[in-house]
Amino acid sequence: MHIHGRLPRILLSVTVALALSAPQILAAGRPEPIVRGFDPLSGIVIALDPGHNGGNAAHASEISQPVWIGNGYKPCNQVGTSTLSGYPEHAFNFDVALRVKASLEYYGAKVYMTRTTDTGFGPCVNVRGKFGEKVGADLAVSIHGDGSSASHRGFFVMKPGLVIGYTDDIRAESAVLATAMRGGLTDAGLTIANYYATNGLVTRTNLGTLNWSDVPIVMIELGNMKNATDAGRMTTRQGRTQYANGIVLGIRRYLGR
Repeated sequence: MHIHGRLPRILLSVTVALALSAPQILAAGRPEPIVRGFDPLSGIVIALDPGHNGGNAAHASEISQPVWIGNGYKPCNQVGTSTLSGYPEHAFNFDVALRVKASLEYYGAKVYMTRTTDTGFGPCVNVRGKFGEKVGADLAVSIHGDGSSASHRGFFVMKPGLVIGYTDDIRAESAVLATAMRGGLTDAGLTIANYYATNGLVTRTNLGTLNWSDVPIVMIELGNMKNATDAGRMTTRQGRTQYANGIVLGIRRYLGR
């Protein structure tokens, strides 16, 4: 499913220049215009998964139901974390995803989201994982915020490990996507995590969203919501735009467009 759109040298130079100044997303969710009629992602389909959901806490019995993830059972979904001031992860994930969607669509991509509101519950992790194939996506990105110790900060990108019969077909390409995503996030001025993943990349075999995917996929913990610096960025529109721009840069880096 990996698509490397190779553009002529001059056009590629323009693409790189634009990528380094990805559009800022306005409050209305629309990107500021940069170049009219320039659609480097035309023909590309992308699946976005804003982690968790706003109604999960009110549906504890539903989201606690076990689902098969290829090598064991995990809960259907979880409530997620929050900043110390109470800003919830599900709202952060959804807001960043909307900004990513607006930017990708501006560049000509078709974008689908596993949830289109922040008031429902679910879907379960197996449904999220299968979503990319369902919509014919070229790649999928699952967006999250972490809830670790207050001294921990920065982002890390999780990629699927080998789960025989599940990730055999997308594991290698997902690793390419993960490396590109790390580059895009650092290009946007974001810092690699100082914990858990010293190089910003982690291989996981116990995440249903990754294991069930049949398209290249990564899951990103964009920052630690319990850390004051990360939370300060996550709770501002400007900060969430920075995270969104990093994801868009990572996707474009992966696609070569």
